[in-house]
Amino acid sequence: MNVRATTSIAAAGPSGRQLLLLMLLYSGAHLLSRVLVSGALELDEAEQSLWTQQLAAGYGAQPPLYTWLQWGVFQLAGVSVFSLALLKNILIALTYLFIYFAALRAMPARLALLACAGMLLIPHIGWESHRDLTHSVLVTTVASATVLVLVRLLERPRPVLFLLLGLVAGLGMLSKYSYALFFTALALAVLASPEGRKVALSPWLLASVLVALIVVAPHAWWLLDHWQMASGRTLAKMDARPGAVVGALGGLGRLVEAIAGTLVVLVVVSVTVFGRDAWRVRSAGPRNPQCRFWLRYFVALAVLLATMVVLGGVGNVKGRWLQPLLCMVPLAWFGCRTDLGAHPRLPVFRRVLVGFALVFLILLTLRPTWDGWRGRPGDLNQPAAALAHALQAQGYDGSGSIVASDRVLAGVLRVHFTRAHVRTWPNGTPRPPLVDDESLLLIAGAGQEAWLRERAAALGLVEGAVVSGEFELPFTHSRPGQPRATYRFVLVRGQ
Repeated sequence: MNVRATTSIAAAGPSGRQLLLLMLLYSGAHLLSRVLVSGALELDEAEQSLWTQQLAAGYGAQPPLYTWLQWGVFQLAGVSVFSLALLKNILIALTYLFIYFAALRAMPARLALLACAGMLLIPHIGWESHRDLTHSVLVTTVASATVLVLVRLLERPRPVLFLLLGLVAGLGMLSKYSYALFFTALALAVLASPEGRKVALSPWLLASVLVALIVVAPHAWWLLDHWQMASGRTLAKMDARPGAVVGALGGLGRLVEAIAGTLVVLVVVSVTVFGRDAWRVRSAGPRNPQCRFWLRYFVALAVLLATMVVLGGVGNVKGRWLQPLLCMVPLAWFGCRTDLGAHPRLPVFRRVLVGFALVFLILLTLRPTWDGWRGRPGDLNQPAAALAHALQAQGYDGSGSIVASDRVLAGVLRVHFTRAHVRTWPNGTPRPPLVDDESLLLIAGAGQEAWLRERAAALGLVEGAVVSGEFELPFTHSRPGQPRATYRFVLVRGQ
């Protein structure tokens, strides 16, 4: 994998400092857009807002690393939409940078730039990661870091790189469990090459494994006691039915569909720009060591995915699950096609990428306005600030406990009332811990009136001893005459 570009060719591309500045500008634009667009939250943002109220070894169906990082950002910058967007955009920028520096080991800098920027054409990276993803964003960042460390390790094995490999492997497992699939496919690709087998026989590999085990140990210990909680929701999403042949056949179809949906934009744009040269392999392609490595990786990945679907009876595969597994496709493609560095339409491809970046930024900024005006307001149009002011006007001082009917509403109130302990109380679950002499706010969104009555009754709240009421607030963006957002609440002031 050590096909290095010459200094003269590499000089034609951007310097590391220029790329860093470019990523700062692009990530900063997305950060500014998210902060200005809305003070409300999407579902994944709301979950992080809730979970970061305490540090724990595990949080439900997802590993804890993203929440730990978000907790740290909250400690430094406060609980806010800004802090939520800041962490995500840092991780997205790091993903591009890691892939860029990995690409530099095998191609000219101008191609390396396109290898990393080409990830914009993977919808779940260019669009969904900015819209509402958290753990998928983090595991993609760690996967890209793993690629960079492994490229350097195969190029020149050193003890520090073995230790870094163990570190990123451990962090990957703390990011999302699908990282195990990515790392297994990567390991099989390494073992299939002579230089990779030499690395695998190094005694420093044991040190790498030890580092990874130390990193994951606290969560692994927690996972032993919470396995059903951690796996149940994931298996339900996958519609997993081990041994079900019909489910497996449907799962294979959905797997192919998810892969096609992940790569279709990249393929269409590449063929449109480069024509037949996009797939016509020149003599340098198959003999390129990096090309052979990535071909082995994708073959191993395909076998592992198919095996998982068939043996596990997986009936549902979501495109975002493939994001960390396929984020390196542009890197692999340009690694196999280094001859494209001299292609006359290379500047066109670069301009197309810039166009996609600007379109994504503009559409993400305008999305809440468009959703509101077409009568489908969504989570980001919830009147978060107006609701907080209305509750304060009713006498809520922002302390004590808040129990909300759903996670999005709870997460929004956590951002606006940072001194309160914010919880949800789903149907069929025990009462959350509450302090009797603290303020208590029960609040529900539209359609949750029965939930509010049942929770008030369960807590023994009687009319006359509490403040209760209803708010009808306009959505942040909406047309005149459209229905308003409705909230009902019960407030018990602390003694």
